[in-house]
Amino acid sequence: MITDMKLKDKMDHIQRMCKDLSRDQNKLLNNIIYITKNALPHQLIIYDPNNIIVCIIQLYFYYYDILLRTDNIFIYKRRKRYRHARECYNNLLKIYIPKRSRETLEIILDTICENKLWEFETFCFDLICDLLKYGLSGSIMFHAIWDKIEGPDMNIEDSKRIMRILYELLNVYEWPNTHDTIIVIERILNLFYISITTTESTINFIPYATLKKSLEVCIINMVKHIYNYHLLIIIHHMCSWVVETEMTDEFILQFGSTLEYIAFIHNVTLYEKTLTPKIFPLLMEMIASTSKISSLLGNRVIQHLLDRKENKANFDTPKIFFEDANFDIKMERYYKEDKLFCKYHREILHDSFLKGILNHCSSRMNLESIYCTICLIAVEVPCGFTAAAVVCLLMNLQDITLKGQNKRHVEISYHIHATVIAIMSLLCWIHKADVFYEYVNKIMLERAQWAPHLNPPIQSQYNFAAHHILWNKPDLFFVDWEARYGLWKCFRLRETDEQEIDAD
Repeated sequence: MITDMKLKDKMDHIQRMCKDLSRDQNKLLNNIIYITKNALPHQLIIYDPNNIIVCIIQLYFYYYDILLRTDNIFIYKRRKRYRHARECYNNLLKIYIPKRSRETLEIILDTICENKLWEFETFCFDLICDLLKYGLSGSIMFHAIWDKIEGPDMNIEDSKRIMRILYELLNVYEWPNTHDTIIVIERILNLFYISITTTESTINFIPYATLKKSLEVCIINMVKHIYNYHLLIIIHHMCSWVVETEMTDEFILQFGSTLEYIAFIHNVTLYEKTLTPKIFPLLMEMIASTSKISSLLGNRVIQHLLDRKENKANFDTPKIFFEDANFDIKMERYYKEDKLFCKYHREILHDSFLKGILNHCSSRMNLESIYCTICLIAVEVPCGFTAAAVVCLLMNLQDITLKGQNKRHVEISYHIHATVIAIMSLLCWIHKADVFYEYVNKIMLERAQWAPHLNPPIQSQYNFAAHHILWNKPDLFFVDWEARYGLWKCFRLRETDEQEIDAD
């Protein structure tokens, strides 16, 4: 233990020496080592941390820098000094955090800026990472660093260096489930939005536009360490950007992959908890959008939020699901809450999928994407209601396609009819609907004989013989009452036997 008087003398000596560190570095380090080993926390906490922390950071960097340039013959001694400097720094952090966290952080950041240390990214990362290790709040850290980036004296090169340090910090920090975390998420999203939508005519174009990629990496690193609920906040914000009236396809492409990645890592439970009243309408609006990019992105995002059993790869393109064939499709009992969710939102699901297909059926990628979404709903909630709702959608789609066949390119209608029969066969396969299967197989075989272009797979170009007749007879298409009968035969005896479970 050290007396208060002796501690005061030591601290005064450090204050004088700190003004000129060009000599006696070893002596100064010994003084700080003595203080950190012998002074009690309550003795040291009353002193202004500025002098001793600035001093130890400069010494820490001095030994760090000299260690990098030391020959092997002297490396042991230099490494020992470097290790002692770091231990002193950590011991001081133990004392000043959390009681004087903000003050300590500001001192460290100011010291880094004044000594132009940002270019030594590993050193700066270690300095700030140690702060987090000893209890500094991540939200305080983020706001303080970003305030430095937005400061008037910060140049672009240093801003980029700080961003590289920041996204490495975000890759290791585990965020708590607090309101402060949400504030950080919303600030970083707001900055990312500004960086995306900033144009050359916008004020502050250069600072924000040049940081766009770094902000994207910050978000990607941060989402690995936040709660499931926080991911939904990000998804909601980004989906709301997509449906803005002034949002262009070019802007959407800049953050679409990030949105899709966040949806992918989200852990889906019940649909009512994932597809919240804020998120679900936005996704439906995206799917029904007249923009191909928005519709495609909406489908890809909702697929990740539906696909609990990783069945998505089975539905990359329309195909016939033959009876008694084995497919790598994982199905279990469904939650009754999910069935109620589908019932409650049946109308908007029907209308959005129908609009999405009719708006973008000329794009094979979009058509296959909506096909995948519909199949996932059928597989994830394998009940009579979803089967009936999907059949209703398909029959409506077929009727509209037949009525408007002369208005659109004929090959597009082939793609739609192939998609319809593919989903019909999937429903039969899921529910082992023997009578319905007979009907689907009958149409499939009729088409195989007279109009194979109406069956999967869909093709970019159809080559017909010179005298080939394109049949369009009723036997080649589904009839509403026949489809209803197939469903009725399948489910009439299962009303009380369906495999639904409670989420509890």
